[in-house]
Amino acid sequence: MSKRQRIMVSILAKPDTSSSTLFGLYDVLTSVGVGWETLVAGVPGESRFDVRIVAATRERLWCAGGIPVNPQASVAEAGESDVAIVASLVTPTWAPLKHCDERELDWLCRQQARGAIVASACTGAIVLAESGLLDGWEATTHWAYQDLFRVHYPKVKLRIERNLCVSGHNNQVVTSGGSTAWHELALHLIVRFCGTDYASRAAKFWLIPDQGESQAPYSALSRGIPQEDAIVEDCQVWIANNYAKSNPVSRMAQRSRLPRATFARRFKRATGYHPMDYVQTVRVEEAKELLERSAHAIDEIGREVGYEDPASFRQLFKRKTRLTPTAYRRQFGKSRFERYELAP
Repeated sequence: MSKRQRIMVSILAKPDTSSSTLFGLYDVLTSVGVGWETLVAGVPGESRFDVRIVAATRERLWCAGGIPVNPQASVAEAGESDVAIVASLVTPTWAPLKHCDERELDWLCRQQARGAIVASACTGAIVLAESGLLDGWEATTHWAYQDLFRVHYPKVKLRIERNLCVSGHNNQVVTSGGSTAWHELALHLIVRFCGTDYASRAAKFWLIPDQGESQAPYSALSRGIPQEDAIVEDCQVWIANNYAKSNPVSRMAQRSRLPRATFARRFKRATGYHPMDYVQTVRVEEAKELLERSAHAIDEIGREVGYEDPASFRQLFKRKTRLTPTAYRRQFGKSRFERYELAP
């Protein structure tokens, strides 16, 4: 197999890049055709992917955590890629990027224009959003950044519940969700270019678990970007302490001294949530904490957060988290983590 027959992948590194995502993607993709073949068959193969790390310049940079990176090419000399990936960034949830180089954005647009797949892992989607490549398309990123996208990138059709989102002309835009959802991106690329057999081998070689299609079970209600509507903020503080009360939206509207329709519009504009959806989200967040930390019966937890009807509570919980309360407790409750405790 000649070098050009291999799939050319360029991973963009920046000063705030997450080293675990950068090197994780590099290691997994370069192992395809080599790792499993060497370990199991005993016959070293040749990597199906030609992976390189690129940056604005060839100069050494330090990514998040102070890890040094020596780019293998600058974006000016990188040439053609089959896939251009923006690795995850360590960046605040409330502010646009500190480091946004026009050379990087131009390079991404050029790759996409000539037919390459442009992809991002986690918060790397912010760079794609800055370039305009996500405008009008569905995309995902880490769940904590939904407010950032709502305020700064409103043209992006954010599907924050997804672990992987494929969109764009000819499915050229691929974004993955938070943190280790880059595993999903890697497996997608392996299936797309090499087939399911290679993806299965990579998953076994690297012990990559099936994360499922949704990152909803992992998400939490994040304050995100501070909003400046004092009336809405007062209602948020109130509901945080009174989420189990009946008729919560009516009570908040009364507290605001605004007509209910006016209150609903201001609340949605300030938070991104309709008032009832916000109340339900707060209640589910409280239920999640009780499931994680207590042994209370599920119906009892439902009553504690404001639902007398167990069926309504279970239905809402599954809609919000994509898991039943029992499955959520199994995945995030104390019993899962007890095996890590050392005996006294």
